[in-house]
Order: sequence, then C-alpha cells, then structure tokens
Amino acid sequence: MAHGLALVGLPELELHGMSEAVRDETEIPGAVARLLERLNGQGAIESREMHLCYDGTSDRTLIRVTAAVGEPMTGTRPVTLPGAGTAAVIRFGERPVNTGDAWLMLDTALRGKGLTAVGPYRQTIHGDGSVTLAVPVSSGTPRTEAEASA
Repeated sequence: MAHGLALVGLPELELHGMSEAVRDETEIPGAVARLLERLNGQGAIESREMHLCYDGTSDRTLIRVTAAVGEPMTGTRPVTLPGAGTAAVIRFGERPVNTGDAWLMLDTALRGKGLTAVGPYRQTIHGDGSVTLAVPVSSGTPRTEAEASA
C-alpha cells in the first residue's frame, strides 16, 4: 500500500555502485536484476538500504540504470545521485510487484497536480522491505525535443 504523495526537497546522495546503460524502458527490470545480483554477490545483504537510479536525462538514446549502497564494495565506484529543490516522493510499505506501474501511477498523480517529472528517477529499497520512489518535478508541461532545439 502506498503512503501519500509528498513534495519535498531531495538530498544529493554520495554512494557506491554499479551502472548499466539500456536503450528502452522495457530493458530496465533486467538491468536492475543483474546489478542487484552483482551487488549481492559482493556482500550487499538484503537488510541493507539499496538505491536505484534511472537517468535518461543526459542522453535521450540511453537510460543509465544504477544500483548503489552507502559503503564501498569490491567492484563499485563512487556514485552521486543528484538532489532537487522539489521532488515528488511516495513510499510503499512493500516493494511493488511491478515498479513500472508504480512509476506510471506517480506520473499520473503529478499530471493531476500540474507537475511534470524531470528525472532522474530514484528508488530506495529499505532494509525493512519498504520502497520509496522519488523524482524531481517542475510545474508546467515538458518541452518537446523540437521546442527544446528551437
């Protein structure tokens, strides 16, 4: 069950993680599974807080998927998850069966408030099994690529 949508400041996080680039949103679950398996293989236990980041803002042809933890581990590199002045945050008591559907629900709720997600999307899997989704937001509608390049 989801706890209410809140608009709050989002802190920058200095973490240690691994990344993969995918070309389509449908490839994200596979990338997440591989990254979490690699982190768990390096000793990241399930009771530890895990951070996932989905960033398609730097290169519109790729989505960078990152999985990170607070402490350095073999095979990880320093990773910074950017903060934001205003972000939409929602917490689930347990990990959603389909995280993609949860993001769609969040995006729909934002549109209803006249807000737009401007990414990157962040997901935190807490040690107790709960999950927090967070994304920086902006008021108004996003510009199309044609408008942005004009």
